[in-house]
Amino acid sequence: MTRKRVYLFLVFLFIFSCAKKQTVKGPVGDEILWASEKPRPSWAYEEPYIEGGILYFVGMSYKYADEKSSREDAERDGRLRAIRYLETAARETFERIIAELGLTGGVLNPSDAARTYIEMIAQGVVQKSKAVKWYSEQRKSVVTGEIYYQTFAKLLVPEEQIMASFNDYVNKKREEWKMAQEQINRVNEAFRSYWEAKKKEAELKQQEREKEGTEEEK
Repeated sequence: MTRKRVYLFLVFLFIFSCAKKQTVKGPVGDEILWASEKPRPSWAYEEPYIEGGILYFVGMSYKYADEKSSREDAERDGRLRAIRYLETAARETFERIIAELGLTGGVLNPSDAARTYIEMIAQGVVQKSKAVKWYSEQRKSVVTGEIYYQTFAKLLVPEEQIMASFNDYVNKKREEWKMAQEQINRVNEAFRSYWEAKKKEAELKQQEREKEGTEEEK
């Protein structure tokens, strides 16, 4: 399967995933027949964040008749969320560098560059990501009586792999983008700066959540 086909397939899966996630949560009142742990772990609600050099994503499955299929879908959803997150990071980096270096969109198109970057890492870094935590529920619909499983999967992607893959990508594109090595270095610096900003943002959000939790206990 070519890179382009892999990318288009992943995009299709992501669009399908987004569509189904609109109805993934059962109607209010659906009975929980079984849960892998109680209460539902707090990580199931987490947004992507970076901690200790690791980037974490949480995927959520659709309704499945068996737990195995539910777990597989949750893991797949986590990878699709990682792809979307990384593509946004790459595009915003390229947009920033175009403004800083005064480049034209014809030389370096942010959307195209981000897309081809994702084509590369989708087959390697993202697909090799590992699920480190699972949480499953078995529910019964109060409307249809349907019994189904829904699973959450927490995946990790090493930050150093993302940095290395981005560095490899922009260096391979140097001639195509007609950039000097100094400019390529600035692209890599901009990407790293983006990640540092995301870390600080995640830390602030975590502090806010902890503060809210402390106030609720009072």
